Amino acid sequence: MNDLQSIEFWLVALIATICVLGGFGFFTRWCSFSPAVRREQLEKLRVGMTTGEVVALIGQPRESKQGADGVRQWIYGSRMKRHVLMVEFSSKDKLQSFAHGIPGASRQPNPFPDA
Repeated sequence: MNDLQSIEFWLVALIATICVLGGFGFFTRWCSFSPAVRREQLEKLRVGMTTGEVVALIGQPRESKQGADGVRQWIYGSRMKRHVLMVEFSSKDKLQSFAHGIPGASRQPNPFPDA
């Protein structure tokens, strides 16, 4: 019998397809929902920390930008992940603000305002 007509061939092809699709599903879920930094690190982050303290806590940023006013912005999180952590330092190298989430996501109104 021809190999393309055997049940074993099609069974192996079906199992391989299911594995590939399942792996892709897990990968996209990981990219969508995993945070830029661990929760424990995020909970210890405080306004007023120095750049050295932030590096000691979270590590080096993925990207760094500096504005004309001396404010520096660090970005954490893999390019493949949806969530990022954006950290801003004053011109005196003190943490002045940070935000963790999905860049550009619009805030949706709460469907349960009384809850």
